[in-house]
Amino acid sequence: MENEKNPSGLTRSERRKIERRRRRLAAPFFATLFLLFVVAFIIPLRPATSVIEKRELAKFPEFSVQSLLSGDYFDGISTWFSDTFPGRESWLSVSTAISDLHGISTNVVDVGRLNNPGSVPDTVPTIPTDVTPAPRPTPTPQPENTRPPETPEDGAPETTPEPENESVSSESVDDWTGLSISDEEEVIFGAALQIGDTAYEYFGFNQYLIDKRTEMMGRFAGIMEECGVRLFDMPIPSAVGVLLDPDILAAVNCSSQAEVLNYIFGTEDEYINKVNIFNNLVPHNDEYIYFRTDHHWTALGAYYGYEQYCRVAGFEPVPVEDYTEINMGEFLGSFYASSSQPGKLRADELIAYYPPGNLRFEILDFMGNPTEWDIVKDMSDSPVSAKYTAFIGGDNPLSVITNDDLPDAPNCAIIKDSYGNPFSIYLAQHYHKVYIIDYRDYTRDKMRQFVEKYDISDMIMAESLSLTQGEGALNLMNSYIIGY
Repeated sequence: MENEKNPSGLTRSERRKIERRRRRLAAPFFATLFLLFVVAFIIPLRPATSVIEKRELAKFPEFSVQSLLSGDYFDGISTWFSDTFPGRESWLSVSTAISDLHGISTNVVDVGRLNNPGSVPDTVPTIPTDVTPAPRPTPTPQPENTRPPETPEDGAPETTPEPENESVSSESVDDWTGLSISDEEEVIFGAALQIGDTAYEYFGFNQYLIDKRTEMMGRFAGIMEECGVRLFDMPIPSAVGVLLDPDILAAVNCSSQAEVLNYIFGTEDEYINKVNIFNNLVPHNDEYIYFRTDHHWTALGAYYGYEQYCRVAGFEPVPVEDYTEINMGEFLGSFYASSSQPGKLRADELIAYYPPGNLRFEILDFMGNPTEWDIVKDMSDSPVSAKYTAFIGGDNPLSVITNDDLPDAPNCAIIKDSYGNPFSIYLAQHYHKVYIIDYRDYTRDKMRQFVEKYDISDMIMAESLSLTQGEGALNLMNSYIIGY
C-alpha cells in the first residue's frame, strides 16, 4: 500500500522521492569524478613554469570536500587550466606578433627614458694624489716556460702588450663588421635595447665611479707590489660596445666602451698590467661571442679574452681546437625574461669547451671545506634559463681548479663576477692552482692574507665593465680588496 510505512518510518512514496533525488545527484557526481580523472591524466602534459615570465605557473588544486562545496576547487581548476595551457610560450609569442601587425606595440627607441651618460674627457687625468704606488718588488724566480722573462732593468715581469693592442679604440679596427640598426626594429625594455632578434645592455660612462675604481685599483696595486704579486686588470666589455657599429652608439644613448677603456687604462697605476681585450673581440664580432637573450659573453667570447690575457702575461694560448666542445642545447637568459617582446628574441645555445689535461675542481665553503664538482657540467637536461651555471658551478664565494699536470707551475687568483666563470677555466692550462674569488660573496680573507695563504703569484681582475655603473658593487669590491 502507498502509505504503508517501513521500519525507517518512511512511506513508499517518500522512499521513491529519495531514490529519484539520489539518482539525480549521482549523475553529476560521477561526471565530476570522470572529469577529475581526465584532468589528472593530462596534468603531466601541461607546463609547470614559465620561461618568459620566470615564475611558477598555477598548480592543480588539492581536493577537499570543503573546497568542493564552496566552489573554490573548481575555481582553482579554472585558474590552473588557463595558466598552464600546452604550448603557452609559443602562443604568447604568436600573440606578440599579432599585436605588432596591428600596431599595438611601440618599435621606437625612446632615448628620453634613459639617463644621459657622461662624456669621456678628451684628456686623460692624472692618477688621484692620495694613491701612492709602493716600490716595485723583485719577483721570485719563476719556473721555466710558465712566466714571462724578466727585464734586465729592474727585474719586473715583462707584460707589455703587442703594439696593436696598446690602446683600445674602435677606430683601430679597419673593417668594423658589427651590426647596424638601420633596417631593424628597436625596442626599449628596462635597461636593455632589443634590436631584431638580439638584446643589448645599455652602457653609460660615469666618471665619478670610474675614478673611484681607479683609486681602489691604485691601493690594490700597492698591496700586490708589496707582496711581489703581478696584478692584471681585465675589464670585460659588453655586447653593445663590441657588436654594434660605433656610429650608432650615440643614437641609442650609449657611451663608447673603447673610449671608456682607454680612460681606465690611462688613469691606472703603472704597476698594473692592462689587459685590453676589446681589440681582440671586435675582429670576431661576426662570431657567436655574446648571447642574444642574456647579458653574458659566450665561452667563445671568453676564449678570445683569454688569448689577449696570454699575450700580456707571457703565455702561449692553448688552441680552442684542443678543447672538447659540448653543446647543451637551448638557452634563454636574463634579457628573455624582461623583454617586452620575448618572442622576437632568437633562442641561444649554451656551448662550452671542456679543457684538456688532468684537472680537478672544488668548491670551498665558508669554512674552507671542499666539495668536488665538474669544472664544466653538462646541463643539457636542466631548465633553459639555468644553463649558464654549467661553467664552474655558477657563482660561488671561492673555488679552485688544480692542474695535476703542472705541479711546479705558479698559482693565480682571479677576482670576478659571473663574466669570469667561463674565462677562469682557460687559466688552468698555465697554473698549478687557479683560485676563483667572487668578491660579492667571499668574506674570509682580505687580499694580503689571501695571497700569503695560497701562495699567489698572479692576481687577475676580471669583471664586467658594467660594474662601473653601480656604486654598490664597487663598494663591495673595495670592502673586500682594501678592507674598508
